[in-house]
Parts: sequence; structure tokens; C-alpha cells
Amino acid sequence: MSSYRAAIFGATSAIAQDLLRTLVAEQKQADLLLIGRDAAKLEAVAADLRTRGAECRTIPIDLTDPSVDWKKLLDSAAPWDLFLLAHGSLPDQEQTLADGSAVAREIAVNFTSQAVIAAACSEILTRQGRGTLAVIGSVAGDRGRQSNFLYGSAKAGIDTFMAGMRHRHAAQQDIRIVLLKPGMTDTPMTAGVKKGPLFTSSHKVGALGWQAIRKGKPVAYLPGWWRWVMLIICSVPSPVFLKTKL
Repeated sequence: MSSYRAAIFGATSAIAQDLLRTLVAEQKQADLLLIGRDAAKLEAVAADLRTRGAECRTIPIDLTDPSVDWKKLLDSAAPWDLFLLAHGSLPDQEQTLADGSAVAREIAVNFTSQAVIAAACSEILTRQGRGTLAVIGSVAGDRGRQSNFLYGSAKAGIDTFMAGMRHRHAAQQDIRIVLLKPGMTDTPMTAGVKKGPLFTSSHKVGALGWQAIRKGKPVAYLPGWWRWVMLIICSVPSPVFLKTKL
């Protein structure tokens, strides 16, 4: 039996780690390439997954570096089953908006780098003729809100980009394009955010994310009830919405 081969960008993210633990638990053999900025954290994630039976390699690299040739880096004789893009950041919006370079940096992390990497992965999947490209987006991209529109606008861009990718590969039935859209999730990235009843653990979100990838769901809200929460928010007329503090 051949190994399930996956390359994970931003593999140190809490959601990615929990998703990978679920993946490894279900797959008899898993060969994982963990890619991210922090070498020590990557190795810690790899060590944990090895204890669970996975084979792991790590590549510490700046995911926003425009000089990286991702197709060359990912070139492999054996086909990839999954590319998962999980990197991102949640900035202090008011501080970031006061600094143009900081705004550009956040867009680079949350949209540009993901689009560049996803495009390279798409080319590889086209060459293989099969496989899955999955990206972790966010419900924040469904409607611009005063509290997080900088982050949300990047996620809205990824939403449109992945929809285009899905259309591009529509005739190739063995290629799946999956957009994961978590709602509020309790992770280190949201450590400074006051937790409320809408928050979900990264363990649950990661497990649901793997289920969506395994099933090839085009768009998956995590948990699923976020679809209805965002439908309500998106249905509020603009004159009313502008009076809210969301």
C-alpha cells in the first residue's frame, strides 16, 4: 500500500496540526512534508506526528519570499495526494492600518503568498492529473466588518481565487479544490481575543477540516453552522449593517 503524501504550508498552525493528527490516525501510511518559517517549531510538529506513525520531513522557509520556486521545491517522482495551505496571521488591525508597510505585509501573508503557492500547486496537480489542493480561509471573508476587514479582505481574495481554481479544474474530476472556512477558533493566533460561545477548539476544527478534504467538499464551513451565521450576517441590509458594531 502506497503512502498518502501531503505537503503542508504553515504546518505549525494549530488547526493544521490537529488536522494532520486526524489524517495520520485514519491513513495507514502517511508521508508528510512540513513547510514553515520556524525550524524548531516545525521539528516539534514532525516529532509529534512521527510518534503517531507518520514519516515527516521539514523545510524551514519564508512562505512570503517571492524568489522561491515552489514547483521546483515540490518536484517529485511520486504524486502528491494533498497540498494544504494553512499559514496566516491575525494582526492588530488599528496598529496595522497606521503603517502602510504593515498593511502590505499582512496582505502578503494572508493572500499573496497563498495565491502564489496555490498557483504552483495547481500546475503540479495538472501534471499529475489528480490530487487535492486545500486552503484554510475564514468566515471573515464573507462580509467586510469594522472589526477585522483587513484580515477579512485577504480571506475574501482567497475565496475568489479558490473559486477560480475550482472552475479551472472543473473538467478534471480527479483534482479537487477545497476551501476550508473556520469560524472563531481557539488557537494561539486568537490568544488576545476574548472568547465567547461561538469559539470552537482547534481539535474539532482540524478534525472537521480533514473530513472535508477527504470528501472533497468544495467549500466547508467549520463547524457547519457557521454557514448559517454568515448567511444571516450577509443578509443584513447595508443601512442597518452600518449601525452595528460587528
